[in-house]
Amino acid sequence: MKPGEDLFRIVYNSLTEEQLQLQHADILAIASKIVSVCEGRIVKLADAPVNRTARLAARKWRVDEKLAAFVVKEADEIVGGVNGFILTVKNGILTPNAGIDMKNSPRGTATLWPINPDRSARELRRKLARRCNTSIGVEIVDSHVTPLRLGTVGLAIGLSGFVPVRDHRGVHDIFGRSIRVTQANVADDLAAAAHLLMGESKEHVGAVLIRGGELAINAAATGELARLNRDRCLIGSSLRSGRFRVKGHA
Repeated sequence: MKPGEDLFRIVYNSLTEEQLQLQHADILAIASKIVSVCEGRIVKLADAPVNRTARLAARKWRVDEKLAAFVVKEADEIVGGVNGFILTVKNGILTPNAGIDMKNSPRGTATLWPINPDRSARELRRKLARRCNTSIGVEIVDSHVTPLRLGTVGLAIGLSGFVPVRDHRGVHDIFGRSIRVTQANVADDLAAAAHLLMGESKEHVGAVLIRGGELAINAAATGELARLNRDRCLIGSSLRSGRFRVKGHA
């Protein structure tokens, strides 16, 4: 794949070559890097906009200044970090380095998240649904880390066409008690399953077709339905904010 290629054409041709025909309620999970490459979201580290904020972040968390500069530019908020990684909020998602990755990116470059993952998923879904004459869902998958757990798992950073959360409130458990708060994030569950097949090194699996999930197909649904306000989030509400000013930085 090369920057500027047509994501729809690549995905549709791949489905055809694998003799796969999309069916109603199928979910197509697409690796975020595939989307980013098609959208030209690859940057040269030599072009990094290094400034005072980037230098401070790089020094504090021992990150390359050029990478830190792009993190500062891309992040909505910087909330902390450890040696080698800056903890950020990007598009309402808690993620290391604003989703920027140098793995499987050409030498001397880094790959950024798609500008608007929900929009990217919507555009691909509409084209596939039109060509295949069926209602499907699309989600864009990246990896992230879970607090106090070792290793990465899949995360849906954008989606279109299916309801991402299954609400169990009001349902009775096996002992007859009414469930009060539990909601299942099926989009992230599916992203984790797809991530297991996509891998993290040289597997060359850029998309996974998910069938039989019994999901609620809804053309208007986006990733916004799975986002949680910070003051309601167990982890997010505990994070210190304002440690670094990102938007409008000096």
